[in-house]
Parts: sequence; structure tokens; C-alpha cells
Amino acid sequence: FRDRVQDRELANSDWVLPIRFRFMEISADRRQQLEREIDDFMNQYNEAFVSGTRDDLQELVHLPVTYVSETEAQLRERYPFDPERMREVTGFHHPETEVRIVHLEETRAHLTIEGTRHRQDGSIIESIDSFYILHKIEGRWGVSVFSGIRGAR
Repeated sequence: FRDRVQDRELANSDWVLPIRFRFMEISADRRQQLEREIDDFMNQYNEAFVSGTRDDLQELVHLPVTYVSETEAQLRERYPFDPERMREVTGFHHPETEVRIVHLEETRAHLTIEGTRHRQDGSIIESIDSFYILHKIEGRWGVSVFSGIRGAR
């Protein structure tokens, strides 16, 4: 890939504002490699929800992690949810998710995730649609920001 920086002007009838845009060009092969890395990472993340602990999930975020709740953005030094407690309280057994990479750079990705959480018998506990921002820091992908809306569908 190569970086390009271009100057563009945004104008209306009263003013002109110069804006610098940075474009990252990623080859198709490199994009596929990054997508595989993210897919592997999200498989680890889901596995931590299914059978791991809060500490397992915390290993998969970059601290502090930003969680956007219903009312505010929270900067957290600890992963905000306990998957063991969630499994105990709800009977959560497995998710069914569709992950879409919306934007992708060498060290940052924006993801949307549409999913349902299921009990062992396959019955649905809830639907949840989420937005994640991942960063690759020192060669390791991790969650930097996330937010989910329950019952969005």
C-alpha cells in the first residue's frame, strides 16, 4: 500500500475552507489478510463470551476501553461485562452473529455486528446490534470502542 495526501477545497457561496484528506490505499491481497486477522480476532472474542471470563475479554481490549451506553460514553479501565455472570443469569450458550467490516486501515477497523444470543436449546435470549472500533497496537488487534443496542431488530 502507499499513502497519499491530497488537498481538497470545500466551498459554498460565502466561504472557502481548505481540508486535507488522507487516503490509505490497501491492495486487495493485503485487505484480505487484514480481514482474516480481524475474523480470527472476533472468533477469539466470541469464544471468550461463550466460555471465558471477564479477564479473558479484558485481554482482547486496549485499555482504557470506551463503552458507549444508552446515556453516556464511559472510559473503563476494566472490561465492563462479566460473561460468566451473563451465562449464569440468562442461560447464554452461543451467539449467532454477522460481522461486517465497514472501514479498514492497517491499524484500525470499524465493524458492525448484528447478532442474537441463544440458550443451549437454540431459543433466543435477545438480539443485539453493535458497533466496534478495533485498533492494532504493537501487532495486536483489540477493541478500543464498542456499543450495542438490544432489541434493535
